[in-house]
Amino acid sequence: MDESLTLWGILLTLTALGLWLEHRYRWAARVGGSLIILLLAALCANLGVIPQQSAVYDTIYGPVTSLAIVWLLLLVNLQDVRRLGRSALLAFGIAAVGTLIGALLASLLFHSRFGGDTPRLAGSLAASYIGGSLNFVSVGRALNLTDLLFTAATTADNLLTAVWLGFTLTLPSVLARFYPQRSATDALALSPLPTASAIVPLDLAILLSLGMGVVVLATALHEFWPVIPTVVWLTTLSVTIAQFQWVRYLRGTGALGIFSLNLFFTVIGAGTHLPSLVPVGVEIVLFAATIVFSHGVVIFGLGYLFKLDVELLALASQAAVGGPTTAAAQASGRHQPALLGVGITLGLLGYGVANYLGLAMAQLLNWLELG
Repeated sequence: MDESLTLWGILLTLTALGLWLEHRYRWAARVGGSLIILLLAALCANLGVIPQQSAVYDTIYGPVTSLAIVWLLLLVNLQDVRRLGRSALLAFGIAAVGTLIGALLASLLFHSRFGGDTPRLAGSLAASYIGGSLNFVSVGRALNLTDLLFTAATTADNLLTAVWLGFTLTLPSVLARFYPQRSATDALALSPLPTASAIVPLDLAILLSLGMGVVVLATALHEFWPVIPTVVWLTTLSVTIAQFQWVRYLRGTGALGIFSLNLFFTVIGAGTHLPSLVPVGVEIVLFAATIVFSHGVVIFGLGYLFKLDVELLALASQAAVGGPTTAAAQASGRHQPALLGVGITLGLLGYGVANYLGLAMAQLLNWLELG
């Protein structure tokens, strides 16, 4: 039997199981299907059920991940972003700034340990905690993060993402008395973006050809102008195309994007190999923890000064650290259905800007000679 087919079957089964649990059980909806899928894959990998490395993972990391980026960014309607309201955009902006401050602080504290890899590591993790793990992989590949650090950073990233989801689900209840209540005048009642719309053959064909066309064009533009990474072309082209009205009539964009993203999480889970932390020590976990902790201090600290609602701050934080899927889990887990569409939109905004900011952070650290 072809081992690659068996592995594909296991990964698809884990993806289906995680999504089914999310729809079937309230506790799973609170945790989020993506995190469940990641944890299931990590458990299988560490028990030896699935391998740590495979050509199948390379395929998902490569073409499937690129297609996931395109399809998810095709959902980014800049008019929706403008309709989010000042408070939501301010909260997400603070979240992104907090991550960048944390990346700079972590680089200052650990540059003697990671040497020339510090800018690459900080840029990749900054992208992850502004947009999500999809951005971590994109920027990590663009910055040529070494295989050893990539695997260890993936494990540390996943651990911190899971821990932070637990924090954002509990902190609003603990801190609620220190923050004002959300104003009903802010545009917080956006309807959730269409992630489960019916797929018809024509739209499926268009989305597949459009996605692959963007990936091919982005690769060609990078070869023509190597100074600009492929992921920047991919992001820019996708967001630009997303603003054409006809794109919004394509049925199944969200379903394809969310499915590809969750399949990607199985590979991220498979890369969550606890023994991989041994060669680089506990410092890489502390590096990631410094970024996330600083992010938390900044968003909840400045959010208090700007008198923002604590539920909105927690949502914006989770949209940045985990992406739209964990932001949806945050809104569901906190019983805030009015914030579901906001969380998804902020998460998609994070996908759109995280690659740029992660690469910019790496370049800044190089200029500061922290590598």
